[in-house]
Amino acid sequence: MISLNLFYEKYPSTIRVHEKWIPIITDFREYIRLFDMLRCDELKSREKVFIIQEYFLEDITIDADAIMALSDFILMLDPADEQYSEEIETPRKKNLFSYTIDYPYILSGFLRDYGIDLETIEYLHWWKFRALFDGLSDDTEIKQRIMYRGIDLSTVKDKEEKKRIARIQRAIRLPAEQLSDYDIGNVFA
Repeated sequence: MISLNLFYEKYPSTIRVHEKWIPIITDFREYIRLFDMLRCDELKSREKVFIIQEYFLEDITIDADAIMALSDFILMLDPADEQYSEEIETPRKKNLFSYTIDYPYILSGFLRDYGIDLETIEYLHWWKFRALFDGLSDDTEIKQRIMYRGIDLSTVKDKEEKKRIARIQRAIRLPAEQLSDYDIGNVFA
């Protein structure tokens, strides 16, 4: 994942495309907006490429390398990491949350745990947002939803517990078309 030590190094504001460091937009809202755009069936691939181009603060050609570099930024991958490789295949993970559907629970979790109002905060770097999101308390509603959505019912032995969890999973399930962060890199493949 990240090889930077973010205690003393700055969050990245550039990504490397064709051996050149290109400044990019880094606010968390813009990447949530990007996920929504990529899920939009009404936009053609060509239109999505034009939108992606807006994330680069210099004029560049959007090609596979540019999309891969932006995907790596979204996934918080550091190309300088010795373990990093463009050949690494990330297995498809089950999506356990949606920024759109779970918005109220994400908002309330940030307010409760950090006192951060995501609606009014002027700026929050994408990587910091992700670190804070991952660090939310296990008893926040969003973390509870993620936990229940991630339970594999085949591993639950007790019949009553399995029924209880299945009932919860049905009540909080996400629509099948949701993209996970890991799907972003494959959108234009």
